Amino acid sequence: MRKSWILVLSFLVSACGTADLGSRCTTAESCSDDAGCQCWCSQKCGFRKKQPNDSPIYIQNDPNGKFCYCKQWDLDFYDENCLNGENVKQPPGAN
Repeated sequence: MRKSWILVLSFLVSACGTADLGSRCTTAESCSDDAGCQCWCSQKCGFRKKQPNDSPIYIQNDPNGKFCYCKQWDLDFYDENCLNGENVKQPPGAN
């Protein structure tokens, strides 16, 4: 019984880890120009589609491995929210 739960859990983790990999913005051009690819949002600590009020920024040698952030705010608060779990709320109009 325990072995089957481990298999199910392994499958779920691998499926979640690979979802939407093809839709991530991986180049400077896609980050700035491709409306269909996803950038990193530090408010939710995950990738999401770009929104009209975003100002996507691309980090070529990103040590976090995200490369395209929805806004400068998402890069600035990556450690606080996504590593330290501080849940800093993004203020309205953040760039």
